[in-house]
Amino acid sequence: MLQKGQIRLANPNTPPELMRLWTSNESDARHFRQNIRFFNGHFSFTILYCQLDRDTTDMRMAGIYTFRAHGQIYHNIHSFGNSHSDPKHLELYFYDDDPSLEHRYRRCREEMYEQDKHVIAIITDILRGNPYSQQFRSLGQAQNLEDYRLILNFDQRLDQRTYNEPINSEVAAVWIGNERRDTYDRNVILHGNNNEKKHIRSYYGCYDPLSYPLFFPRAELGWHRKIPKRETREEDIGAKNISNDDDPVPVSVLFSLWVTMKEYYCYKFHTRPGIFNPILHGGRLFQQFAVDTYNKIESSRLDYIWHNQKKIRADLYQGLLDSIQ
Repeated sequence: MLQKGQIRLANPNTPPELMRLWTSNESDARHFRQNIRFFNGHFSFTILYCQLDRDTTDMRMAGIYTFRAHGQIYHNIHSFGNSHSDPKHLELYFYDDDPSLEHRYRRCREEMYEQDKHVIAIITDILRGNPYSQQFRSLGQAQNLEDYRLILNFDQRLDQRTYNEPINSEVAAVWIGNERRDTYDRNVILHGNNNEKKHIRSYYGCYDPLSYPLFFPRAELGWHRKIPKRETREEDIGAKNISNDDDPVPVSVLFSLWVTMKEYYCYKFHTRPGIFNPILHGGRLFQQFAVDTYNKIESSRLDYIWHNQKKIRADLYQGLLDSIQ
């Protein structure tokens, strides 16, 4: 379907050192790309759950690596605290001010270990400007983590037609006690040391930057339901606003004013001369991101059908089947 230029998003700048890792033929850059899913998962703030087809990821059997998942893909974020196990995912950021970074190294053969150390140090420096990383690192010196609370803002609505780099106060907040529970209109609160898991829904703007920090190193927002199309005016948005991100959106309103999920990712996957797109350089991580995106779009379609049974007159399906028989 032709959009006639209605879908136009800003293109965030990729940090120069990260661009070198994506494009250079130097040994550390090649190691980075060859192990890209490990490095992204290692620095991801969320935990990926999916039923992966191991036969297609084993190049000895399949010949060509292919990321294939069965069923739904879930991105969960864990609460934090002084657990007895090794730190994982967002907890790793608590210790990133330690120059040794020993908490981040995987134990493998010596050659790969040294390459990992070098690349991990580079990525850690790149992500120091990430607002989520900055907030989590601020907990590194805390003595009683069980007393702390962490708010993640799921109500970010920066205008993606003009690039706006998120800042700390817009993405997360750390505090002790309950006095700042209402910091954001919509949020998820992570409590210290209670082992809770929170599901990051696909229509939250933080879904992509929390899960793919190497594609969104500055915590740039991913798709959400209120990205206006190019010529959408403020008065139009005010007249047909969405009251709750969890509510189903009238399809006529969604298509007329805001960028749909499919439109957003079609724009992101398109090549543009002179514009560097890290997603298209992602290799195996690009495959994972594409499969994840496909699941998001299909799930959104199923959600629409589920919430609009009366509009699509689902009660007539049985009569149609009876007529065919």
